[in-house]
Formats: sequence, C-alpha cells, structure tokens
Amino acid sequence: MRNELLLSDGTVHVFDDARTRAESVLFRDGRVAAVGTDREARAAASDPEVVELDGRPVLPGFNDAHAHFLSVGIDRLEADLSAAETREAAIELLAEEAEGRPAGEWVVGHNYDESTWPDDEGMLTRAELDAVSDDHPVAAFQIAGHAVGVNGRGLDRLDLSGVERDVRTAGGDPTGLLVEDAAGTVKRATFPSGERAREALGLAGERALELGVTSVQHVSGLTAPADDGSPIQRAFFDAWRDGSLPVRVTFYVHSGKAESLSDLELASGFGDEWLRVGGLKTFSDGALGAHTAKLSYSYPGEPENDGTWTTSPAELERLFGLAAESDQQIATHALGDEAIETVLSLYESFDDDYVRDARLRIEHLELATDDHLERIEEAGIVASMQPNFLQWAGEGGVYERVLGSDARGANNRFRDVLDAGLTLAFGSDTMPMSPLYGIHHAVNASEPSQRLDVAEAVEAYTRGSAYAEFAEDRKGRLEPGMFADAVVLDDCPFENPERIEDIEVDVTVLDGRVAHRRTDA
Repeated sequence: MRNELLLSDGTVHVFDDARTRAESVLFRDGRVAAVGTDREARAAASDPEVVELDGRPVLPGFNDAHAHFLSVGIDRLEADLSAAETREAAIELLAEEAEGRPAGEWVVGHNYDESTWPDDEGMLTRAELDAVSDDHPVAAFQIAGHAVGVNGRGLDRLDLSGVERDVRTAGGDPTGLLVEDAAGTVKRATFPSGERAREALGLAGERALELGVTSVQHVSGLTAPADDGSPIQRAFFDAWRDGSLPVRVTFYVHSGKAESLSDLELASGFGDEWLRVGGLKTFSDGALGAHTAKLSYSYPGEPENDGTWTTSPAELERLFGLAAESDQQIATHALGDEAIETVLSLYESFDDDYVRDARLRIEHLELATDDHLERIEEAGIVASMQPNFLQWAGEGGVYERVLGSDARGANNRFRDVLDAGLTLAFGSDTMPMSPLYGIHHAVNASEPSQRLDVAEAVEAYTRGSAYAEFAEDRKGRLEPGMFADAVVLDDCPFENPERIEDIEVDVTVLDGRVAHRRTDA
C-alpha cells in the first residue's frame, strides 16, 4: 500500500530555479509525487492523508548545515542557561540543577551569554561557581563552547596537565575559566555516552522537528568526547540500525580520526538517505568571545594577543593531505581573517589532488576580506555560515565590544558573499538551532553588507545547505522526485519579513509523513 500525504490549498514555495509557487503538493512513499494546482495534486493521488493548509505557506524542510546535534538534546538533560537574563539567574539555575543530582556528580550548564547581562564582569568563574554547591563539581559552558567556568571542586577533578596556556589565572591562581583545549578537557569529563547519549539524540530530534529541521549536518567539536570512539557517532549508528533516527543526518568526523577515515577510503556521501559520512571536520582557530579567533592584528587593548591556533597550520596541512587522498570533503572552522587566509591558502594548494568536485567548506567565515571572497569563489569553496550570529553584531554587541566599532559591518557579510558568487549554506551552530530565528536576523540585518532578502535567506537554509553536503539532487526543493521533507508555517515570511522570528512551525513533514504538528495549530 502506498503512503500518500497531500498538503492542500496553500502556497507551496517549490524553490526551483524559477521560484515556482503552487497550491498543493503530494508526497508518495517518501518522495514528492506532484506539485501544482489543488486539482492537479488531487488528481495524482489515490487515497492520501490530507493536511488542509488554508492558505498557509509551505517550504522545503530546513537543513542545518552546521549543527552540534547532540548538544541540543544535552541542553534538555542538563541546565540550559540560555534564558538567564542575569549572572545571578544563571547561578540559580545551576543551583537548582545541583539539588537533583547525587553528591559528587558533575553539574553542567550550557549556553549562557554574558554579553546580554546588564553587568560587564565577563564570563563565569570559580569565585561565583563555588557558591553553587559544596558537594558537586560544577561547569558552566559559555554559548560559543570555547570557554567554560569551573568551580574549585571541578578543578580538583580535572587533569589539566599539558593545557596550561588555556587555564586563565589571576596572580598565578586559576580563576576557574578554561578556554579551548582546557575547555575540551571539561567536555570529555562530562559528555554523556551510551543510553544517555541516545536519550539526548531523541530529545534533539524532537526539538529539530519542532523547528522545521528535517536534515542536520553534524560537525564534530574541537575536542573528541572520548578516546575509544565517539559516543555521538555510536548514538547515530544505533538509532540508524533500529530505524529510529529522528531526522536525516550527515556527520563530519573529528580530525583525530583523519587517519582512520583516510584508511577506509570512504569518499564523502557514503551511506544512505538517513545517515551519511560527510567528510572531515577540522579547526583552525577559536572564538571571538574568548579572544581566541586568529587575527592578522592584535585584539584592541591586548597587544600580545592576536588569537590562538587551535590546530597549527602544519598540522592542518597534514590533515588536509589525508582527506585529499580519499576525495573526502573537509569542513574547517575559521573565524578570524588570519585563520581564513591560512585555511584558504591550504585549500588552494590541495585543489588539484581531488579527482572529483572537492566542494571544500569553510565554517563561519566571520571576518573574511574581499580578497578572500574572490578567491573562495574561484576555488568553488562553500561558505558555511550562521545567520543567528548577527544577534551579536549590533551596537554594543560582541563584535563591537571585542574588535571595536569598525567591525560592525565587517562580520558575517552574507550580502557580500552572495554578490561575490559564492554558494552560501546556513546552519545554526545550535546558538540557537531555530532556522527562522537565523533567517530573521539575515533579512533584518542593520548593515547592508549582511542583509539578504527572504528568498535568499531561505534558500541558504535549504538549497544551499543541500549543496554543501552533495545532496542537491534530493534535498532543498519540492520538485517531483525530491525527498518528501517540508515545513508548514503559520504565517508568510515573504509578506511579513519584519516578524519572521515570531512565525511558528505548524507542521513538519519528514519522509512523507507528519513528524510534528503544533498542538495549537
């Protein structure tokens, strides 16, 4: 018996080259079967389940091109500090989390953003976190994930030998603020595995579908969470084996497994329609909030600091060579202009080593120069960027506070990226995951160099992100033969661009079935 679903009598945005709009779309057995007028779609159906759209818009399912997917679920298992509007509120949330945990167990919070707090005292440190609990090691990860505050009991629990440069001190004493490799040590000590990782995966899937996300490209973080393999990949494969993956997943393997991936000679795209290997994920520098993004100049007020190489250029060259041997796509984190220059130069040097389209990716690309954009276009490199980062790009935001007022129009230049002819793929970096939140910021950006129209922003989250993972022949458009993944919104972003972040996802369709329906829709 064929599985059919008809989305009837709305505005279907096909996102083909002609930007076609239709009334209805029919899905059959996991693929788009027909799209057109309501009469045409109904004529192509036999006995479909029908969702009456009542004029509501339909878009292709969102594809998050840069996600730390399990982190979305971990936020629900542990303390989510994203809603803390003050330093004191974050401490209170951690204290509440501690009350429900056995003595001696880690208490972990995620996603606090000190830049939104009314004081200007920086990130959370031992002095504040010691007050959370006398019985628990406590860790509070800043939203970018490159810095974490730890209490005294937590510092006693950790082995920080070899990462002294990333342990912040005052007068020689540790402040409890750890960045980059030292922050990775905390991640390794606290990351869930086994059944808890599977639970986090399920919760992440629920949240993704609530947001209209039907595909995620999971990119490995800076630190591998375990020595004996990845609990993240184990969770993906376990769910894939029993048919319970909540969304379509392409994962980019941690750089620590570069040799293993190369030895297997698995070219990018190995897998099926639910779980695929994307290639290799590498890091070059850190983050602006932690003052570790690698710059060609010093941070204002810090003449000795121009950022941090999280992976040396020599090691990056070695990793890129391993990937090129097996035609594996590479996705490299590069924020600062110096990091972008180094990664781009290395990519250019390896281009001839690829037999097929390399489609190399630079992740974030926040401080790219005009010269960088011209060379990236010429090399066919994908700009994998995060529109939600514009939440920190306004007056008084992180970019201005860290780099000065000149940085306000010089970061995340999506308009300039498209005008230079690049392929733009949007993802969230899970800060937060909502595509509509990111699209809102891109469409309503204050700086012309950053601002997109609605169709351009949506396309970056659908067709652009599909291209970034070599899936443009089956994702990102609602044409016959494409995957039956779609999202129904409660209002039209094209007609109401100023309020996109307030638009709700009413229905998410995955593989031709209703995977999420908003309860009050």
